[in-house]
Amino acid sequence: MKPNTRLKHFGKAICLLTLIAFSSCKKDNNAGIDETTEPTLKISSATYEWGELAINKKDQVDSIAYNSDGKIQSVLNYDIDRSVSTNVGFSYQNNQFTLDSRYNDTYEVDALGRVTTHKTYEVQNGYDIIHIQRFTYDENGYLNKVIILINFDGKEGEPYSTINYEVVNGNYTKFALVNTDGTVTRQYVLKYNTSKKVYNPGALFAPIFAANTTVNIDKYLNYGKASVNLLTGVDFTIKALNNTVTSGSFTAVTETDADNYLTSLQLTGDQIQDFPSDNLSPLPRSIKFSYKK
Repeated sequence: MKPNTRLKHFGKAICLLTLIAFSSCKKDNNAGIDETTEPTLKISSATYEWGELAINKKDQVDSIAYNSDGKIQSVLNYDIDRSVSTNVGFSYQNNQFTLDSRYNDTYEVDALGRVTTHKTYEVQNGYDIIHIQRFTYDENGYLNKVIILINFDGKEGEPYSTINYEVVNGNYTKFALVNTDGTVTRQYVLKYNTSKKVYNPGALFAPIFAANTTVNIDKYLNYGKASVNLLTGVDFTIKALNNTVTSGSFTAVTETDADNYLTSLQLTGDQIQDFPSDNLSPLPRSIKFSYKK
């Protein structure tokens, strides 16, 4: 995003987390992953450690509860020492659901349950501000674009940033955040072990738009298909507020269970030093999942 949109005008932090929508498949250790089947296991809890860009660097835990329809009913988030906790509930109506968050987050979904629009609402200096993200998917069901814009006092502005994705052989291989002038402020190139298929609990490196780094609901929502192979590394390029460009690499250390469900992911490697010019931060340094059987 443009440096002058660093939320001093909007008061809303936007975060990036690696893992979002559910995507797992039928268990079959001999045959491997059957990519045509529907998910069978859902995440019951997640424990994660934020990276160096986080405001709150404590380990966080999410506990997810589901209703009788299999939809998320609430997410209880707490510091690992249980000193701070937040419970966010979900309300469903037709093709929308709303969170009981301070920003009254509202999501619209398509016929397949994938998020197509996310809106958050706030008032600043008497003006109504709606932050909007629109999501599109390719013909194979992968997230391919996110358009980011603002409705200010009833007038919808032009998009000020776009996130573009590239998918190769069933894997997200590139994530690029681009300003309207064509400047790439953040880019990730993702690498995989193409001989190892896994049940990823989410679409890797889809964006999360959250009020802060405490509760990041989006990682549990449906943003299309997940990568089919095991992540091994990430090359990053990030433009800072001082216009310097930082490049580096992370190595992905992963664990899977006996049924090839991804149970943990840890990113090790270079530190991100300068403060980024966009509002997508931070990367989690580690995340662990437990599944609802």
